[in-house]
Amino acid sequence: MKTINPSGRLSVMFIMFSLFFILSGILQAQDKGTYIDKRDNHAYKFEKIGKQVWMTQNLAFATPAGSGYYNNNDTIGKKIGRLYDWNTASKACPKGWHMPSDVEWTSLIKELGGEDAAGGKFQEFDTIAKDPTAKKPELTGGFSSLLGGVRHGDNTFTGISFWGGLWSSTATAEEASNYLFVKNGKTLGKSTATKNTGYYVRCIRSK
Repeated sequence: MKTINPSGRLSVMFIMFSLFFILSGILQAQDKGTYIDKRDNHAYKFEKIGKQVWMTQNLAFATPAGSGYYNNNDTIGKKIGRLYDWNTASKACPKGWHMPSDVEWTSLIKELGGEDAAGGKFQEFDTIAKDPTAKKPELTGGFSSLLGGVRHGDNTFTGISFWGGLWSSTATAEEASNYLFVKNGKTLGKSTATKNTGYYVRCIRSK
């Protein structure tokens, strides 16, 4: 009769449990961490919200044309990312990520408690809002990079520290959807703008 070695069985069980926890840690790390954009080595924090994984800071990739800093100010822009016209924004996210559609925005809003609460809750995920070293005199009072202002079609800038918007990939021939955040506001409102307007981009991980 074959004898079963209890210590051998315990060793196998220990290995199995160890592998389980290691794999669980890897999967968890994929849902929250840092992504390095290989195009320019820029690091982006990301976090899972519901079933989606979002970058928690604005895209900062310098395109040949179609993007720039708020008021052409490097000091501010390097902290909060770049404003993109819609056509540039639609192709700016790194491989494996994309600009979210209205459907994906709607899913996010639902996950964060609906339109009346989602704006405030989404700002809680913002990397800049969590980082006290990022605060500057120009960026006062509960600032997040979601309040980074806008570049209008006539190349004027307004709104920094008070409101800002993020593009959606959903568009018509002339206009595209965007989602607006307001200082001290909890709402997350949908609007539309002409495609030459400059808004920020939050990339979402592709499935």
